[in-house]
Amino acid sequence: MSTESCAVFLGTVGWLHPSWQGSFYPDDLPEDWLLAYYNTQFRSVFLPHADWTSATDAQLTQWAQDSRPGFRFVLESGPPQAAAGHAADILGERLGMITHRDDPRLLWFDAGTELKALAREIERRDKPLFLFSLDADLAGLQRVATLLELMGW
Repeated sequence: MSTESCAVFLGTVGWLHPSWQGSFYPDDLPEDWLLAYYNTQFRSVFLPHADWTSATDAQLTQWAQDSRPGFRFVLESGPPQAAAGHAADILGERLGMITHRDDPRLLWFDAGTELKALAREIERRDKPLFLFSLDADLAGLQRVATLLELMGW
């Protein structure tokens, strides 16, 4: 079994979280370096349909260049359009999937999520599995990252 087929990817909805400036992102980090920094700590990001479809080809290319090979972009699906295939072509191997928010391969959590229940749900779901924080709470993300490490992911 390949690593990709049994992987669990942790991330948030987007990487632009103003409350992270100075606590997660260094104060002097330029905005165009935020994704590169984000993907040193997380393995995926969920992008709402409006966010990724409004990105230019140059932005999509930069996102692909600013992310490590194991990083995955999960794009929210929307009305059928050519942009989905085009974005997939540009992001290449870094595209996790284009899907809807209730896809069973996505698992959502927030600061109030009970970790034992989350662990059971992680074990129950097919892999690859994408865990996304709804509230981008750094303490909650750290707890889930530690849980994943203890579970061997």
